[in-house]
Amino acid sequence: MPTVFKYDKGIRFYNTTNDVRFIADPTTTKATQDCNAAFITHAHTDHSIAFPNANIKVYSTKIASYLYEKLTSKKVRNTQFVEFNKKIKIENIDVEFLPAGHLIGAAQIMFYFDDLNILYTGDLSTDEMITVPKASIPDEQTDILIIESTYGLEEFVFDSREKIKTSILKWVAESLQKERIPVINIGHLGPAQEIISYLNGMLSVDIYCDLRTSEINKVYENEGIELNWTSFDSLNDSDFKSENGVVLLPRATKELPLFLNKKKTSRAIITGQAIRFLYSSFEQAFPFSMHSNCRELLEFIKKVNPKKVYTLYAYDSKFAEIVEKKLKIQAQKLESFTKPTEIDKKKKTLDEFIEFKK
Repeated sequence: MPTVFKYDKGIRFYNTTNDVRFIADPTTTKATQDCNAAFITHAHTDHSIAFPNANIKVYSTKIASYLYEKLTSKKVRNTQFVEFNKKIKIENIDVEFLPAGHLIGAAQIMFYFDDLNILYTGDLSTDEMITVPKASIPDEQTDILIIESTYGLEEFVFDSREKIKTSILKWVAESLQKERIPVINIGHLGPAQEIISYLNGMLSVDIYCDLRTSEINKVYENEGIELNWTSFDSLNDSDFKSENGVVLLPRATKELPLFLNKKKTSRAIITGQAIRFLYSSFEQAFPFSMHSNCRELLEFIKKVNPKKVYTLYAYDSKFAEIVEKKLKIQAQKLESFTKPTEIDKKKKTLDEFIEFKK
């Protein structure tokens, strides 16, 4: 069994034939130490920690690197940029990046090992949106599919994204009619740009964003996605058009910016987590997500038609059960390495690890 894989602070791939050790989306710098190469699916910080690591060769899309720098103010180092839908050879292994939806520059990664074709999706969206295309289906046979399961429960039933956007539009318009400034907490990267683009096309409003979101918006504009907004970080009170202004804040922000002092506002939050949690400090919570929901994930798996599915993150065990029940495809969560006990501190050899994988 020349290729084995596990989760250990990232998705690790070991190919014994070529003596290759890859890691995808490592979550710590230390996790890359014994690897030949690291792969980053997209710019969100829970997937892109390897970007500033100078000690390992990193592979990603160019757009993902730009977004990472704007999101974190850190510099990307030792990174080779990969184009979508073009195989490249890394350590004698063919690798291909495929569009994942979710946000611009986000990739699924297909590893063409000598014994297995393994597709790792990272976060993905199968819905065509204004700012991103839907996730691609590979042309070649997928033996193993490793898929995120962030919303991998059947009870997480979202309305269509168009319906949710319409509800957001209605709330914005009604707030302005009541002479209240709509203030929306939303993710910097991905959701913010999708909602800005939508509001730009549907309503004559002036949208105001913080500086970090504004810098991310510029990357989207450079990729041909038209967005109209104003950064409020250097905004004077006299520059704010309160009669038709909509203010976007980072998702975790509680305090209003100073230019909104003594002004009447309406507060909302846009997050997929609104399907799970009550956000009682907001007047409205809109369950809009750039992740696929359970139904969409199942449709994606059916189209890919892998021989086996491994689920990852959040509801991995439950989603694996759903895949087996609904699609009749063998599925299980991607297991982690077992931690050594106090009695057995000896590290596994690669041969022992292969036996453990079996």
